[in-house]
Amino acid sequence: MVNRILYLHGADDGGGPDDLLARELRTHWPETEIVAPQLPSADLPDAADQWQHEVGRAIRELPDEPWVLVGHSLGGSEALRFLCLRVPTLLRRTIIVGAPLWEAEHTGAGPDHPWWGPQWALPARAGKILADADVVIVHSEEDPVVPVDHAYRLARLLPSSRMQIAHDGGHMPTDWVRRAV
Repeated sequence: MVNRILYLHGADDGGGPDDLLARELRTHWPETEIVAPQLPSADLPDAADQWQHEVGRAIRELPDEPWVLVGHSLGGSEALRFLCLRVPTLLRRTIIVGAPLWEAEHTGAGPDHPWWGPQWALPARAGKILADADVVIVHSEEDPVVPVDHAYRLARLLPSSRMQIAHDGGHMPTDWVRRAV
């Protein structure tokens, strides 16, 4: 059991750090502190660098005790991208919800989409770098934003990960919250 969850919201999550998923985490884990920083707009020219900076800042501000990282959509992709550069020693688990894998054939976004491009991509060696990481991939079969094939591709890239496919929940499935943390 951990006392702290760092939650990284997605790029277009209406509530940002207080979106549906953050509220579900708070509801089902009332004794756990949910740290949910407001991340920058993904539409800015240097957004990918700004996201990495803010993720790093949020992690540095956590107390020296075990914690879990939950990232939704772009927040999930950015969590993995950050972990490819540095894995914090007290991180116990990473849960990625509805996250895109930018190398996937069908990104759900074209080159004109602000969250598409090499600046958001995982490094080619991500599978080796994250080989020992405890990663849970959560995705909905009916995700209208990020097709479920991203989850399957991510699972192949990270063979030690575990995958939970929800039958419903759209882009933000929440039925996993009670059991995955």
